[in-house]
Amino acid sequence: MSFTGKVIAITGAASGIGLALTNHLASLGASLSLADISSTPLETLTTELRAAGTKVLSTTLDVSSSPAVDAWIASTTSHFGRLDGAANLAGIGMDFTAVADVTDELWERVLAVNLSGTMFCVRAQVRVMQKGASIVNAASMAGVRGRPGLGPYVCAKHGVVGLTRTVAREAGERGVRVNAVAP
Repeated sequence: MSFTGKVIAITGAASGIGLALTNHLASLGASLSLADISSTPLETLTTELRAAGTKVLSTTLDVSSSPAVDAWIASTTSHFGRLDGAANLAGIGMDFTAVADVTDELWERVLAVNLSGTMFCVRAQVRVMQKGASIVNAASMAGVRGRPGLGPYVCAKHGVVGLTRTVAREAGERGVRVNAVAP
């Protein structure tokens, strides 16, 4: 399998699943537009990938900012001329907290990153993608069933599943695939 000539955007690229995917796609020849909120690991990763010959654009990004996400995707398409795929993997977890004890701040931050951030990314990506492109969103097993102590996270991931299903039907009509994974 080769991704040579393909441009892939990845959020959460500097750690976890995002880092593993970044390295795998680089080994397959993809050009990468990487985004992460953690600038130092992102800069280190970018330097390593470029030294290995990968074409990389990197952006320190908080996905909960719609204007910042729009600017990242605009920069991606300006730099590479296209966007063939995206993996929206940025997300945050939370400590176990009963719903009765969830603060407004915790609720808002978890939903802002995990749900709104995914929405902002998908919206910006699907606007510029052509037939044959693909988007993968990070849901979770918590996105298909409830889990005590994780109310905000569960709600956000349920929302990602619903968003993914909706955009798959909308974008599928023009040949853009949209799926979610539930690790």
